[in-house]
Amino acid sequence: MRLIEKNVTILTRLFAFIILITLGNTGIKLSAASASTANTVSNKTDLMFRDMSIIRIPRIAPPVEISLLDINGKKVTLSDVKGKIVFLNFWTTWCLECRIEMPLMEKLHKRLKDKDFAMVAVNLKEPAIRVKNFFSEHQLTFTALLDSKGEIGARFGVRAVPITFILDKEGGIIGKVFGSRKWDSQKSMALFEHLINNLDNTLSQREKPSPYQITRTKKY
Repeated sequence: MRLIEKNVTILTRLFAFIILITLGNTGIKLSAASASTANTVSNKTDLMFRDMSIIRIPRIAPPVEISLLDINGKKVTLSDVKGKIVFLNFWTTWCLECRIEMPLMEKLHKRLKDKDFAMVAVNLKEPAIRVKNFFSEHQLTFTALLDSKGEIGARFGVRAVPITFILDKEGGIIGKVFGSRKWDSQKSMALFEHLINNLDNTLSQREKPSPYQITRTKKY
């Protein structure tokens, strides 16, 4: 009887050991699959950024929380759009490139406005009425903020316009663009659709606290 009990105990322990090994291997496979998926998404994002000549940033926090009035006098902060991919543009009405890309930005905005996407254009040092008239004239419907003293632009290191920053859903900067782009192009639409659908934790795992700096010398 004791011999039978001993054999049962051995078999029970052996069975438990086999289960542990199996679960361990499954966990390793799941982790590997998850890492592989993350790498695939990251590599695709790199390629799409390069196709649009967007500089990829290994995620850094914005140098300052944006809290400004819009053209209607309403206070807006970037935290209001947390959970969305943010297209953050700095511009002026007298900038030719800005004037060219604004209608293209509007097309991108209209395409994605009902998704996890927010477009914010920060005007530098111009009167509210001038910016409001510009938006009315060009039938622009995305958010326009007024950096009347240029303080926010200075904190972002903006020395030339237009310049655009791309922020992930947690508010980290992941890309920057000097100059205008064809924001209404298929490549642009595909890029932001990709970021909206895939950029949850894949690109937001690396955060650097170092300040963000731009080296261009042309002043706005």
